[in-house]
Amino acid sequence: MAEEYTEYEEMQKRSHPVLKAVLKGILIALIVFVFGAVLIRSCVRQPQKLLLASPELAAASADGRVRILYQSPYDKINRNEYGTFQFAVSDCFYIPATKQLQVTVRYNKKTLQDTKDKYGLTKLPEDDCFAFSLLFDDGQRLTSYRYSTATRGRYIFVYLLFDGVDLEEYTPVAYTPADAAVTDREGNIVAHETDENGRSILYETDESGSAKVYVRTYVSLETYYSEDVNYNRIPLSSLLVFDRLYSCEELTDSEIEKYLGRGNDLPLFNASYDADRWPRAFFIAPCGGR
Repeated sequence: MAEEYTEYEEMQKRSHPVLKAVLKGILIALIVFVFGAVLIRSCVRQPQKLLLASPELAAASADGRVRILYQSPYDKINRNEYGTFQFAVSDCFYIPATKQLQVTVRYNKKTLQDTKDKYGLTKLPEDDCFAFSLLFDDGQRLTSYRYSTATRGRYIFVYLLFDGVDLEEYTPVAYTPADAAVTDREGNIVAHETDENGRSILYETDESGSAKVYVRTYVSLETYYSEDVNYNRIPLSSLLVFDRLYSCEELTDSEIEKYLGRGNDLPLFNASYDADRWPRAFFIAPCGGR
């Protein structure tokens, strides 16, 4: 019995190196797979954070430093009725000096396939087949924009630049501190209510006894198929891209230089929709001044 046990021990000792080699190989393969997946996701799915170098921004920069605000959108992913991926937004830049709002949109080949199926197309539509518009909480809609696109793997990134966006316009109204129900840790009044028109009132601590009623508090990005633009119907996607109730970060000089440097090689195009014609006409033309 002792001899059998000894032979069994010897067999175990001889099998250990093989077992260790197998386990080591599995572990290495698992590590390579995980790091590879992370690398692919970071390199393909994540958009480059950049600023489009418009002529207006260049002119404003010539007079000195330009203030650029950044906000990460609250609504980042929109899904269709089947729960599959449709559209995503990642970055929102606002430039008060030029009254420009820039939004980054992402979608993939599956979204194009969904569009083909929805409209019964005979072939997959082009990557650049969607129309975008900004919808403000005061009811105004902007349908003209400039844009640039980039394709990385199965993903298409669209950098949208809207002109004529004034997010700093407000009307002062009288208030007392008792009107505000919420304060921050420092005791500053930060409560939000609405006026008789349903617009948000932003209370700010000052000595003037006035609060600010901003004309625009929420900004949504709506997406339509370019051959079926009808603002009276539900869009393919509607995402909140700017919310005044959330704070914005001001970009540093180094961040502005880095983000502008990444976008200098991207062409800038004009796109607009004639809201008074049916069917709505779609125009695309290269934008000069680059």
